[in-house]
Amino acid sequence: MPLYEGLGSGGEKTAVVIDLGEAFTKCGFAGESGPRCIIRSEIRKPGVAKPIKVVQYHINTEELYSYLIEFIHMLYFRHLLVNPRDRRVVLIESVLSPSHFRETLTRVLFKYFEVPSVLFAPGHLMSLMTLGLNSAIVLDCGYRETLVLPIYEGIPILSCWGALPLGGKAIHKELEAQLLEQCTADTGTAKEQSLPSVMSSVPEEVVEDIKVRVCFVSDLQRGLKIQAARFNIDGSSERPEPPPDVDYPLDGQKILHVKGAIRFDAVYLSEIWCLLIQNVKRAIETLVFHI
Repeated sequence: MPLYEGLGSGGEKTAVVIDLGEAFTKCGFAGESGPRCIIRSEIRKPGVAKPIKVVQYHINTEELYSYLIEFIHMLYFRHLLVNPRDRRVVLIESVLSPSHFRETLTRVLFKYFEVPSVLFAPGHLMSLMTLGLNSAIVLDCGYRETLVLPIYEGIPILSCWGALPLGGKAIHKELEAQLLEQCTADTGTAKEQSLPSVMSSVPEEVVEDIKVRVCFVSDLQRGLKIQAARFNIDGSSERPEPPPDVDYPLDGQKILHVKGAIRFDAVYLSEIWCLLIQNVKRAIETLVFHI
């Protein structure tokens, strides 16, 4: 991609918007309809097999500082292709972000990259601005947790927030468990082998790709029938017919057979969504009480 502006462009340059999430980071320019890039929040070090996650709250501050420098440098000079000194920065953050992480990230931007200014904006409030709304209850389902926060006339009501450690990671864990328990795989030497005999665990990148490409959420009526059959609510509920099985290529010589029931059950986690609904209900009751 060429440089964002030409040499003759005048006026103040648009700000850089960075939404640093635990699993993925979205980055782009203010005023555009979508981000310029969506990448994993991780860096790779020579000699280290696994990638290093950037968003870590319980590591040494100086170590976090070095990780953030390398990651922000990659954002500016590989994806955005702009000079950080020329642009203001808007950081979309969670209201639960620890202070030391915010301070370390600010130190990286001001001291190392010498940006003109930094604005921290709550992610729940920014999501309402895209819809032109001033008041709403925003439910943010992230990678590690789900956070519900009411917004009234553009002001986050922090006394009414609620959070649960349920999100994309919980779906990945459930999906991996069902794959290892129920699915089989074909290898170059044998067919229909149990998946644990082929691989002890499924990499999270593969689990996430299976979730995106293969799994789906059905309509409400079918979901209620599956929930009734799963928990035997009335004793006579029959499970709806599952969707067809899917073959997923693991590599050049391994084919994973994903059962049709898993394609729906892994996403429709009744216990998780019941807890989320209860969490939203508590936030609404708390908000009404305060009003």
